[in-house]
Amino acid sequence: MQTFIVAAFTDTPFRGNPAGVCLLNDGASISTTALQDIARELNQPETAFLQRTGHHNWRIRWFSPTTEVALCGHATLAAAHVLWHELRLETGVIDFESASGRLSAQRADALIWLDFPAILGVADQEPPPAVVDCVNIPPLRSSRHNDRWVFEYENAAQVRALKPHFRALAATGIRALVVTAPSDLKEFDIVSRNFAPLVGVDEDQATGAAHCCLAPLWEARLGRDLRCYQASARGGVLLTRYRGDRVRLGGRAIVELEGNWRI
Repeated sequence: MQTFIVAAFTDTPFRGNPAGVCLLNDGASISTTALQDIARELNQPETAFLQRTGHHNWRIRWFSPTTEVALCGHATLAAAHVLWHELRLETGVIDFESASGRLSAQRADALIWLDFPAILGVADQEPPPAVVDCVNIPPLRSSRHNDRWVFEYENAAQVRALKPHFRALAATGIRALVVTAPSDLKEFDIVSRNFAPLVGVDEDQATGAAHCCLAPLWEARLGRDLRCYQASARGGVLLTRYRGDRVRLGGRAIVELEGNWRI
């Protein structure tokens, strides 16, 4: 089984968010347990498993090292990059069948644009005290986005200075805590970080799903498409375009490793 490790939302090695990409043979049947074992062995924040269902249609599933997840942006970007740049797929649009419905990827110059569902939030929600207790700086505002919370801060320095208590955060039962503020870098509009210890990823490095929350929130406020920087240790660059109930996520990717998985 062809297997890749791809850095997503970057064009520089050892930056962005690494993802595993595994290409299942047409018609192959591998159990969920086996897929989880492979993802655990690869030990990337997420691993995408792809199986062709048509000329430009693929079934996609995502696994962290500990669990299957319903939506993952960076591993989908990594998967699209592999299909176009390693398998030399000729179509300009790739459709993915997923647990979150039909998703798509489209090439535009050097960028890959993903079409994802927006994750809308309820603003000015009072977060559970247990969640606030997990961070060393209380938020200025907060909103709930299904099973995610978004904490807004006054400035980017506060976002960078956060030191979450990851085990306590996992114990609250929330899927992820996204923190954000206006950017302190002139080339970007916002900065963010994403913490998801519940699914085995203490801090995600560059997170498409988090920006499905952030794009509706910030684009309504700023009145424009966004240039986003995820201020993690590796850092990641994402572009967003919020349209109705969908968010387009733009980014680049680079293959760091290629091999064959022996099952």
